[in-house]
Amino acid sequence: MWRALPFVMALLLLTLVPAQSASALFGKSKEEVKAADGAPVAENMEIKVYRGVAYEGEFRAVDNEGDEVTFAIAQEPKKGTVALTEDGLGFVYTPGGKLGTDSFTYTAIDAYGNTSLPATVSITIEKANSGVCYADMGGDRAHTAAVDLAEHGVFVGAKIGDSYFFEPERTLSRGEFVAMALAAMDVSAEDVQMTGFCDDASIPTWAKGYAVSALNAGVVSGVSTAEGIAFRANDAITLNEAAVVLDRLLRVTDVDLSDYDVQDADNAWCAQAVANLQSVSVIESGRFSTDEMRSGVTRAQAAEILSAAMTLKDGRAGKGGLLSGIFG
Repeated sequence: MWRALPFVMALLLLTLVPAQSASALFGKSKEEVKAADGAPVAENMEIKVYRGVAYEGEFRAVDNEGDEVTFAIAQEPKKGTVALTEDGLGFVYTPGGKLGTDSFTYTAIDAYGNTSLPATVSITIEKANSGVCYADMGGDRAHTAAVDLAEHGVFVGAKIGDSYFFEPERTLSRGEFVAMALAAMDVSAEDVQMTGFCDDASIPTWAKGYAVSALNAGVVSGVSTAEGIAFRANDAITLNEAAVVLDRLLRVTDVDLSDYDVQDADNAWCAQAVANLQSVSVIESGRFSTDEMRSGVTRAQAAEILSAAMTLKDGRAGKGGLLSGIFG
């Protein structure tokens, strides 16, 4: 009986001590940190980088009042360095020599100084097994994406001596982009000698199988000419046309156009595809100007959107997500 007395006394003490005094005895619970009313909301992000290759990305934040937003680094990474881009809307993360995971946090600040809660950029640092690192892409935001294409066996630039060159500003032909897009989505080229297009003779041998695969998959339909339906493999392909190709491959659910900045009357035929790709971050909203969307796709631009498409495909496959029915 006497052994139990201290325990009983302790229970009695807890029952009689007011809540305020109890907190003084045991310490205050950690209060939940909240952002100020009207502050923007910064979004968490996950990125993959390759050792030795700097990664440039855009910060993401939502301000319900439509104020202009700036950004600041809140907590530095441990395995690399991070700096704001010149316009202050993005970041450049440069990995150090270690593989594994890293992270940093950032905040969004509106025009009135209201600051968001910190958001985390989670980073996976991998080794480029292909050994590709492009000598002509130092400081180019598409460098990581270009290496990603090599890692997936989609496209490798020219190797001269011991160096690789991507030629990032070189424009792609229709045949080149279609072939790269199908390869990125793991769609094989048909084993054919003839395509059935009226301009078959002008289609490069390497492109014929991809042209037929794209036609069979409903990715392309060809161009109506006086001679018949042509593929036009050697013509340049615009970013708008490339968006239509990728949208058909990914089969993204149509989104409400009013939610996206694609209200270009001259490009109504591709607006849905562009909005769909923006909704899943294959094309970053505002990343390309109207003139760029109407111009020929460069290798750098193609690398960015194809790498993002592969990330989407790999992330959704077999997980009951948007693309699980296609790639699962």
